[in-house]
Amino acid sequence: MKIRTDFVTNSSSSSFAVIHVESPEIARLLEKYRNADIPWTTDFTVEGDWVHIENHDDLFSPKVPKTVEDVLDALLALLAEVGLDDTGMSDFPDGYVYNEDQVTLLREAAAARQKLTDSIQAVDWLTGTADWGAEDEDDEGETFQYCYDRKKGISQYTMD
Repeated sequence: MKIRTDFVTNSSSSSFAVIHVESPEIARLLEKYRNADIPWTTDFTVEGDWVHIENHDDLFSPKVPKTVEDVLDALLALLAEVGLDDTGMSDFPDGYVYNEDQVTLLREAAAARQKLTDSIQAVDWLTGTADWGAEDEDDEGETFQYCYDRKKGISQYTMD
């Protein structure tokens, strides 16, 4: 048996999401399903027309919107671990591991997709990862941001 006697690194990583979406229709949809049998990945709050997600404790965002049309799908993927486009597949829902409430949410969101998207007034979506290790290792990470403001005509995606 060989025993390592030199320095061993202890590296770690973390991820976060800080998301604010102003959309009366999406706020209503999420509030409607808040207490359903859906395995929500994180807490969210609904204040009027705003949906807020602030999680700094290792929440990974599987999708980051690059346009306003991507926001609904990315939000549902993050919160409920579902794919909105799955509803268009021939084996939906039988070929998926979604429970009954997840299927109902997806069907309702897919049927109202354009209405939900058209109701989005503003988005501030910031997610990222951070990796760090020993003193001699550089800290690394990536951040992804999408900002949208219908009134100001802003739609911008950045990655650092």
